[in-house]
This record gives sequence, C-alpha cells and structure tokens, in this order.
Amino acid sequence: MLWKKTVRGTTGNKGIFAALLTGTAGHEERLVGPRPAYVIPSSCAKALTRGLEFLASNGAQVLGGPIFSVKVRRSIELPTRDEYEMCTSPAHAGLRTWIALALSALMLGALALRLQVVWQRTSDVPDEAVLRLAGDEVGYEELAYALLRGAFIQSPVRLPAYPMLIAAAYHALGERSPAKLLYVQAFVGVVAVPLTYLLARRLTGIIPALVAAGVVALDDSLIWHARGIYTEIVYTPLLLVALLALFSALQAPRLWRFAWAGASMAVVTLCRPTTALLPLLLPLVLPWGWALKQRAGVCLAYSLTMVAVIAPWTLHNWRTYHRFLPLTISAGALWYGSPEFYHLTQRQRRFLDIWGNELNPQHNGGHDPHTIEGDRYFTRRAIRSIRSEPGVYVTYSMKKAVYLWLGNPVVDWPYGALYHWAIMRQWYPYSSQKLLNMFVARQLPIIALAALAFLAARRRIRPLVPLVAVCAYFTIIYMITWAEMRYSEPLHPLLAIILVTAGREGFDVFKHRRGDESLQT
Repeated sequence: MLWKKTVRGTTGNKGIFAALLTGTAGHEERLVGPRPAYVIPSSCAKALTRGLEFLASNGAQVLGGPIFSVKVRRSIELPTRDEYEMCTSPAHAGLRTWIALALSALMLGALALRLQVVWQRTSDVPDEAVLRLAGDEVGYEELAYALLRGAFIQSPVRLPAYPMLIAAAYHALGERSPAKLLYVQAFVGVVAVPLTYLLARRLTGIIPALVAAGVVALDDSLIWHARGIYTEIVYTPLLLVALLALFSALQAPRLWRFAWAGASMAVVTLCRPTTALLPLLLPLVLPWGWALKQRAGVCLAYSLTMVAVIAPWTLHNWRTYHRFLPLTISAGALWYGSPEFYHLTQRQRRFLDIWGNELNPQHNGGHDPHTIEGDRYFTRRAIRSIRSEPGVYVTYSMKKAVYLWLGNPVVDWPYGALYHWAIMRQWYPYSSQKLLNMFVARQLPIIALAALAFLAARRRIRPLVPLVAVCAYFTIIYMITWAEMRYSEPLHPLLAIILVTAGREGFDVFKHRRGDESLQT
C-alpha cells in the first residue's frame, strides 16, 4: 500500500530523518528531505518508520525545521530476521529485564497497600463469611449470589459485568464470602499498574511511564477501591484496556483493531453506562489527515461492534421489562443534578437525609427511583426544575465540574477540609500517613490541569488528545447529571500519564536550554 504523509520536523546533525531506510526482500522505505541521505541498518527501519507514521498521523510538529515526507511501500507487521535479532540482543534483553523488575516491584508494593486496607476492614470481623455491607455493596453482592443460584440479573438499575465478576470469584472460592472477595479484588486492582505503564509507553519514554505506573500504585483513591464492593475496582483496569486498544488502532490503523477497541469499550460500558456515548468523540480524536471515507469506516467499525456486544443485554431487558432499555435506568441521577436538588443541599441537607425522605417511596407517594416508572417520574421532575431555573442549573453544573475532581461536599470530604486535619480526625481516626496520602491524591487533578496548560503552551498536546477527550467527556456527562469524586477516580491513571508527559517535556526543555548555554560559553 502506497501512502504519503508530510510532517514538520528537524533533520538534526546526522540527518537521521533524511535517511534512506534499506529494508529486506527488495522492499524499501524512503524519507525524502533536503539534506544528504544517510543509510542506516535495516533493523532500525521498522521502529523509525513507525515513529514517523505516528507523528504524521497525529500532525505533530517537532521543534520546527525542514519539511520531510514518509513513503511506505509495504505493510509493516512482522519483524524481519535482523529486527528480531536486534530485539533479542543482550542489551535489549537487559533493558527488558530491568523494566520487568521495576514493574514487579511497583506491583508488589501496590498489592501490599491494597491488601493492607482490605485487612483493616476485615480484621474486626469474627466470621470472614459475614461482612457488614453498605450502600450499593448490598445490591451488587446479592445479584452475584443470585447468579450462582441460577437467577440472572433482574434489576433495571444494575449492569451485568461487575456482578458476574463477583459470582466468578465466589465460584472459584467455593463459598459466598464478601471478605475473601475483597482480597481477590486487591489483586484485580493491581492490574491497573502495568496497564498504566503500557498506555504511557504509547506517549512517552520508559522512565516517565514507570513513574506514571508508580503514581497509580501509590494513589490513595485507587488503593481504597480494594476495600469496597463497588465497580471502580474493575472499571479502572477495563477502561485502561479499552484505551490501549484504541491507541493501538490509531497508531496502526486496521478495521479489526477499531472493532476490537469498540468491543473493549462495550465491556467497559456493561460495567458502568457512562461510556455509552463515547463513540461520538471518536471523530475528534482521529488524525486530521485521514480521508472522510477512512474516518467513516473506522467509526462504523468501532460503533457497530459496541452495539453488537451490548445487544444481548438490551435484548434481556426487553424480555424482562417489555421496554427498550439499552443499558440501565439512571435511578434519578438527572434529578440529583437539578436545581431542585441543589436547593436542598444549600439548606445543609445531607445526601442520606435526602435519600431517606424525598427519594423514599414511603414518603414521596410511592415513587421508587430504582424502578423504571420511578426513574421516569424523577427525570420528568428534573426537566421541569431545569426549565424553571436554567441559570441555577448552569451554576450548579459548573460546580459539579469541580465536585467531580475535588470532592462533592454533600457526599465527600470537601477539598478545603484536607487542610484541616484536626477537623477530619473528629469524624474518623485517620493516621497522619493516611491524611497525607489523601491530600496528595486530591492534588492530582490540579497538577494534571497545570501540566495540560504547559503542554498546550508548548504545542505538544496533540498526542494526548484522546486522553483529554475522555476526561472532558466524563466531566460533561457528570456535569449534566450528578457528580461525586469516586466517579473520576478511574481516570487517575490518565491524569498520571498527562503529568509525566509534561514532566518529560519540561526536562527536555531544560536540557535543551542547558545545552544552548554550554555552546555559548
């Protein structure tokens, strides 16, 4: 397949970008530039060509310099013999060993921290099969136990992925034990560490990628997921897998790769419905140089595969409730984000208090938000409230954008409380180490936002567009409905990647300036 891309870059003193890349079996890749051509080993052809393809497909501008073009006359898939020998050389084997050891150490540390918080919750339970559950934990655990007894999920407010995982864990354990389930979840949560490294390597070097993995390993919010029976513990690694599949498709475009990315995102959606509309953002993250036909093809492959994977669940809902319900009901989420709910919170009403009164069928005329009819009632109520006070709704939505990342004072510790440890200790005997970890984790969104501003100023933000688009998408969805900090915690690995990418850029800028100063002296 013959194609051509033009990007802007620097040829450097050795003219590496203006090189004639000699391939094997009569194939060749040419980089045409204004400087004299240099011949480099064919073992480097694949890596350099792929890097240039990635730059070209993302419209990157590298420091400025002469224009060059990339022509590829063959599909680059399997490595040649000398490429294979290069990758298996002792030097590369040593590097891989070092990376594996570093990741193993990070994973072991992450596992130890997660097992510790699980032990803290289960150590006071005399019978490990009996664990006091609260909130949504009860619903997830009961649905999983029903699956073991042969009854499929009969709840319009729950999706199947997480209860099925719990049921699989119970089946493997041979008993219904929520306490042991938490220990299993600790191992599941550790998977986010190597996945973060792999995703970061798509955008930056080895050291920054390891730093991003370390941030995820030590992130207090992600550690805390292991001690609760909530979807976040599974949702975080599933989201990383889906984004890895998407990056793989973007960097080596094939329809089957986009179909696989769509299938991965469908599994994420069957864990939590927030990502159902994410395919609408796909045209925005595709490379600008792609033809309209190519863009339409990959979008269709991605979207149709998502629909195909989700379709059996939609069919189950149709047979169960005799209504078209693609995923789940919102359980009144739009009403939580309405001006009516906002006024209740401004009267210092707590979330549990509102749930116990306005959302309680015994006190609100029989409207249960966990039923299809009750959800529709609260949705209509929310729309009336928004129409009557659009200005209040806009103000509340702006606040929810902050609540999502820094904490909703109705259900979370407000951000300002992190600076008053004595007040926090009045409610719970937090250790100083725990309070410090909470403080650092809460700063991550703010630091990542500053990192994005730095990259935007340096015009290096284009490779991060998919990650930024995902974070913006989640923010908008929760601005419309209801926001609390645990909904943004699965995005912390993305924030870590943005942070280390900016750190790498800052280091390169510093190194470049030091080099210029040394040349001048």
